[in-house]
Amino acid sequence: MKKGIAALPTILLLGFITIEIIMAVTAVSYVFTESQFGLKSSSDAYLAARAGIQDATMKIIRDKNFTSATTTLVVGSFSADVSVCKDLPCIAVGKHKIISLGKAQTKRRNLEAILNVDAATGKVQLESLRELAL
Repeated sequence: MKKGIAALPTILLLGFITIEIIMAVTAVSYVFTESQFGLKSSSDAYLAARAGIQDATMKIIRDKNFTSATTTLVVGSFSADVSVCKDLPCIAVGKHKIISLGKAQTKRRNLEAILNVDAATGKVQLESLRELAL
């Protein structure tokens, strides 16, 4: 009888240690997976925002007076909210400002492009492209 009483705490202690090890391994693998997933989602959001910039640039090349309120561009399972503003008051005369907010899962990336449009030749040139803080 005394052997059984001594074995019970040992078995419980070993069981708790095993459960603790399993929980630690699960937590570490979850954090690792989420960090990799977050990096991929952030890259996808950047690419969606970049696609929004390129789409708006193509529209400006076709129509030099193109402006728009926010429109949504769907890229696969991601999206970008794109707005285009021309001349004053948002930017200097002869320029377009494009702001594109890329969205992928819970990640967001915001890009701004400034295009210089030559009124005489119609040439559209990218002046700057930068990421804005959210």
